[in-house]
Amino acid sequence: MTTSDLQQDAHDLAGLAIFALNLAFRSIEDGEGMLAPFVMTDTEDEGRGLHRFVADSMEQSRQRARDWVGEADPSVSRYAFAWDGYVKVDDIKWDAVFVEAGDRVLPHGMLLCQRYRAQNGNGGPRKIVGEPMLIDKPESRLRED
Repeated sequence: MTTSDLQQDAHDLAGLAIFALNLAFRSIEDGEGMLAPFVMTDTEDEGRGLHRFVADSMEQSRQRARDWVGEADPSVSRYAFAWDGYVKVDDIKWDAVFVEAGDRVLPHGMLLCQRYRAQNGNGGPRKIVGEPMLIDKPESRLRED
């Protein structure tokens, strides 16, 4: 694999992660409900896929999504796992959507978040606060060693 190939893989992974982050925010933007955790995938044969996970609790939903990625079909070349949560920035707790993305080739993935708040401060429609933030570079759940 060449440096150019790795750069293209990184570009493709970042594109999927940002696409998933935007979809996650759009899913909760109106303030009408909670984000059902989801996984977006890219495969060579079928292109982009979307898989939502709903269980009795949000933690169970997130765990089902993590488990699904860990057992993904070998045709899945990259994934972006999205959920809603909280992030602390400068000792302030913010609502945020998160995306963990990884692939089968790169040495690490990315964990991004996008902060948001209610437009009127008391619920209802939400608006983005700041730019997406890189939180971590976790090992990919698809990584083949």
